Amino acid sequence: MTGDMGMAAGVNNISDQRKFIRRLTETIFWCRDAGSLAQPKTSLRTCKPKDLTSPSHQVFSVCSKRSRLLWSSGKRNLAPATDLGGGRLLAYFPDNNLACGVAEVESQGFFDTNTSLPTIPGVWMVQNVRSFAYADVAKGEMEVNYLVAWAPPDFIALASGGVDVNPEGCILWLDTLNDAFVRSLRGLGFLC
Repeated sequence: MTGDMGMAAGVNNISDQRKFIRRLTETIFWCRDAGSLAQPKTSLRTCKPKDLTSPSHQVFSVCSKRSRLLWSSGKRNLAPATDLGGGRLLAYFPDNNLACGVAEVESQGFFDTNTSLPTIPGVWMVQNVRSFAYADVAKGEMEVNYLVAWAPPDFIALASGGVDVNPEGCILWLDTLNDAFVRSLRGLGFLC
């Protein structure tokens, strides 16, 4: 499924590629101005979404608001991103979140108590299906969608601290995954 919400298994068609690159470009430009290591807990949470029912709606809301704010501030014709601008992409699996708070402490607030990412660097929601097996008793597949967010260069060390201690693995560096979305970004040259 593709569409305005930017939810797809990969960015393989030209429309999704353009949309992803536009969202990434706007995220990089916005975060460079908004991000402050002195305030890792709040500086990247300036475009909070309305309380919506799904993560994909939240990502869409944040991306739309960020785009409107950039447009109104005169940043209309941004050169499309051709790389990650020194940053790194994260994957956040909201359905796997145990909200233990450990990542918040280790990341100095980059991740919040619920281990969720700051809303501002949200770029895309990915449809993902994972296989599972429990002690050879139950096997199958289940939908496990995730949010893609950009960690600005100055925040990579803080984000790494949170990723490293997160016991449930609901936050990961995107380049550690190997699904259709990651492969499509590798094909576009955004991931090695």
